[in-house]
Amino acid sequence: MYRKPVFIISVILCLLISVSCSNNNEVTTDDIDNISLELVEQKEELNGKIFTLKLHNKSGHIIVQNNVYLSFPIKIENGSKGNDFKIEARNNKLNIDPGEEILLTVFAPKEMYEGNHNIDLEAPHIEIKGFFNEVTESNQFNMIGGHRTTDS
Repeated sequence: MYRKPVFIISVILCLLISVSCSNNNEVTTDDIDNISLELVEQKEELNGKIFTLKLHNKSGHIIVQNNVYLSFPIKIENGSKGNDFKIEARNNKLNIDPGEEILLTVFAPKEMYEGNHNIDLEAPHIEIKGFFNEVTESNQFNMIGGHRTTDS
């Protein structure tokens, strides 16, 4: 009988310690807000447009895996809507440390937009899908917007 209360107290202490340790690494919406993705340059080339994007991890977590996409909104009568056709950025990497910046490039071939007046080339959308710390469903994040709205 004497050992049961000691055992229960030690189990409770172990649970409290593990919960408090795991909360230090918890991902919050502020962490997602601290991912900066901005369009820094766009150049017209002979065969299309080249976009340079800057991804800056200002969060306190490692981005262990991510994909960055650029798309052009489709013009509609009352504004624009999203475009399911996305181009994946190149030069991306795994394990982007807190405070680290990387430059990504996207090439949009002329055939994709030339003569198509329904595509808004002036306001590309940038999207990032990724994971903080480890690839688990609870650590997944997603952010999309016009290049001005995703810049933090």
